[in-house]
Amino acid sequence: MSGWLNGVVKAVHSGDCVTIMGRATNGPPPEKVLTLASLVAPRLARPPDARDEPHAWESREFLRRVCIGREVVFRVDYSVPSIGREFGSVHVRTEAEAGGGASHENLAFWVVQNGWARVRQPTSGPAGGVGGECSPDIEELIRLSEAAQNAGVGVWAKEEGSTPSIRDIPSGPLDSMQMLEESKGKALPGIVEYVVNGGMVRLTLLPDFQTATVFIAGVQCPSMSKRGPQGEGVDSSSSGTESAPEAYAREAKHLCEMKVLHREVRVVLCGVDKYGSLFGALFHPEGGVPTDLGEQLVSLGLAKVVDWSASMLDLQSQEKLRRAERVAKDARLRVWKLYTPPPKTSSSLVGPNFTGQVVEVVSGDLVVVRDAASLVEQRVCLSSVRAPRTGNPRRDIKPEPYAPEAKDFLRQRLVGKQVSVQMEYSRTVALTVNEGEDPASRAMDFGSINLCGEFTESGLPVNVGEMLVVRGLGTVARHRGEEERAHNYEALLQAEAKAIKNKKGIHSAREPPVHHLNDLSIREAAAKARQYLPFFQRSGGRIPAVVEVVLSGHRLKLLVPKESVMIAFSLAGVRAPGKGKPGQPNEPYSDEAMAFVRHQCMQRDVQVEIESVDKTGTFLGSLYVDKMSLGLTMLERGLASLHPMFNVDRTPSGHLLKQAETRAKEARLCMWTSYDPSKEAEAGGEKGEEGAMVNGGGGGRTGGGAEVWDITVAEVKGGGEMYVHRKEKADKVNEVADMLNALGLKEGSGHKPSVGELCCAKFSEDDQWYRAKVEKVSGTTADVFYIDFGNRETLKHSSLALISEELKLTSRPPLAHLVRLAGIKVPGLDDDFGYEAAELLSQLSLRKTLRARVEDRERAEGGGGGRGGRGGGPEVPLVTLLDPAAPSAGSVNSALLKAGLARCVRPFNRRIGAVVDSLKAHQEEARASRTNIWQYGDVDSDEDM
Repeated sequence: MSGWLNGVVKAVHSGDCVTIMGRATNGPPPEKVLTLASLVAPRLARPPDARDEPHAWESREFLRRVCIGREVVFRVDYSVPSIGREFGSVHVRTEAEAGGGASHENLAFWVVQNGWARVRQPTSGPAGGVGGECSPDIEELIRLSEAAQNAGVGVWAKEEGSTPSIRDIPSGPLDSMQMLEESKGKALPGIVEYVVNGGMVRLTLLPDFQTATVFIAGVQCPSMSKRGPQGEGVDSSSSGTESAPEAYAREAKHLCEMKVLHREVRVVLCGVDKYGSLFGALFHPEGGVPTDLGEQLVSLGLAKVVDWSASMLDLQSQEKLRRAERVAKDARLRVWKLYTPPPKTSSSLVGPNFTGQVVEVVSGDLVVVRDAASLVEQRVCLSSVRAPRTGNPRRDIKPEPYAPEAKDFLRQRLVGKQVSVQMEYSRTVALTVNEGEDPASRAMDFGSINLCGEFTESGLPVNVGEMLVVRGLGTVARHRGEEERAHNYEALLQAEAKAIKNKKGIHSAREPPVHHLNDLSIREAAAKARQYLPFFQRSGGRIPAVVEVVLSGHRLKLLVPKESVMIAFSLAGVRAPGKGKPGQPNEPYSDEAMAFVRHQCMQRDVQVEIESVDKTGTFLGSLYVDKMSLGLTMLERGLASLHPMFNVDRTPSGHLLKQAETRAKEARLCMWTSYDPSKEAEAGGEKGEEGAMVNGGGGGRTGGGAEVWDITVAEVKGGGEMYVHRKEKADKVNEVADMLNALGLKEGSGHKPSVGELCCAKFSEDDQWYRAKVEKVSGTTADVFYIDFGNRETLKHSSLALISEELKLTSRPPLAHLVRLAGIKVPGLDDDFGYEAAELLSQLSLRKTLRARVEDRERAEGGGGGRGGRGGGPEVPLVTLLDPAAPSAGSVNSALLKAGLARCVRPFNRRIGAVVDSLKAHQEEARASRTNIWQYGDVDSDEDM
């Protein structure tokens, strides 16, 4: 077969025209479009025509099926330059029979024999022969055509009543969005008609013959050409020209043509971009197995993965694409020939991989891990994960929905746990600054964190990022191009898809939870903090809390979930070394104490026993982590000392604290390294004298830390209550009275009082004017309460007058303070022995300067709360009254018990319990002698002892 060439059928354009591809030498192989000589097949519709010739589709399909992709031998028989076409003979290489060589079948014979093309009749030549340009096999073609015509096959079909086979091609533009909605996720059959480039094809969808242009989702091939610059200032000779294809663009297009051009494929539509372009995955049969063309292009280094369109694919397909890209990168295939892996940008202080303990959860995607080897703390942001922002109260930025849930989830799962960290990259992020400040930035280190010793069902370590995202408490970051990302990025995307499908967390249609937190840890909330003390004391035991911030070795911020409050908390009686003031050094071992408390307590679930609250609103008490007492442990380790004024008898654990400190001193641990017992004894003597001076002064705190007042009793009520003046404010009482009497007020001013009003009242016993509050109005009289003395009186309206605003006396607080005797219950004036008790109390307290030690506080009964209750009334100090002039006489409280005119209460907290314990002996003395209230035996109630 001289003059014949070898090739492969690349495309079939119609029932009589094919494209044959030669052997590749350097780059894509040469091609030739050849029309079968002397054949005329029906023509397919071409724009602007929208109608096929009869049987055009069947004719093309027959030729396509029998020859596409097959090896052939061909030659050009003749050409027609006027129309730019070449005509020739094509023989398909077929399997050889047993014992024979390769055989060839004339493709034109097959077409004519099956009736899918007509034979162009040749013109007559000299001597009656065949003349003009025609196939060398014209006579055989004519014979086969006549046989097909007689048989009525193909275009010669003559069935009566039948209409010629013509495709019903849809008219009008394609509605991409509607097609996606109807067919998303379905494998649509089709035939690729044209390959624009490696990642874009035009195909005919079957069976509706809808023409659609589809981009292969998730991949980007090199561009075949780009438009040159156009416009003003550009040379017109080059304006609007197409530039040369990018490197490997022809190879990508050639591969696509070899795999899918004019072949039956399945396309799975998965998305539409903003321009209405369809995106999908294209599958073609290879070895009988559906093969993803996009994955093939990527694996051969002829395409790159692009995230924005890859996100349209299902997660499994995305993972396959990225895995194929990693293999191509590692092998430096084609577009990755010059690829250089980006340098690791992680600036981790402890290396790229380490194991440690989580000590703090800053937010839902930022934790602090303490390296087990170097003990250095490393801040680690979760790679490729973004949790809701926690906000910034100082800048009045509220937390995003589900931010508290994300942070608390990580806190419960991670704090104190061993984890393995793989540092992956760093980012420089801009910080928010105040107006006028210079821009600031911070380097953030990102890594993947796995829980040590915990595994998934598939045997993989539990990944923190996946654990967070699958619960809808975080989202996966969408990275650009070559941007570094988590090594398990595909698994994160799968976790996010599950959360979206199950409508978890931030993907839920429900309203996000609302959190109301009352922050009592700020100084402005000190008064409000004191109001919460009875709430905590009524709990009758340990209160669950979470350590939010460690301020020092003995001061912390606690979140009390049950009450939804944040409180400042300090260990009662325990003091750790502190930080020095600006310009001054820290106290020795302050860093060690801080580190110990941080690692033991930070963000842990703890329990606290609250004893009292100081004037700054800081609650004092004991803290327990599991079963460990923090104060006791710090004393044992020499990281803290007892407060110089601490009284070990005030709490049941006081002696244990003292013993722990003594053991640390004897062992010379940490802050006691230079401990000298002899120097401590000398210092103790000096402190004892100082304490005596303090206790003899106008006010202060006792050795147990209780507040002490010097007072005078202004009014005695029943039930062990009285109104007192504090010594330091005694001058103000006279000052206010003098200011009122200097006004020259007269009776009969015509003032009509109203309930709750603060006015001037003329006291009937001395005819002097004093401040008073109107409690009740009846006709021409009013019941008033003298707020600076604590007594009451009924007066006529004529004895009342308005207070001048110029004196600003209405804004001054009352000078008489209500107090109640601590640890005992005294009969009321209406009870048996109530009058006798009030009379004895008056004898022991009136016209004397006494010392009142404030043991505790409780709500006033008029406020709606009982002992330690939740009433809205003011707090009443519970006091022990002592007479400095008769130190051996004991307290007023004990005197009432000895006289049988009071009995001990049932203690409602540890502090009152200590007071009651010191008074029980006096009660037993009166009980044994059956004095007064005990004359008929035991009178204890459920509340008394």
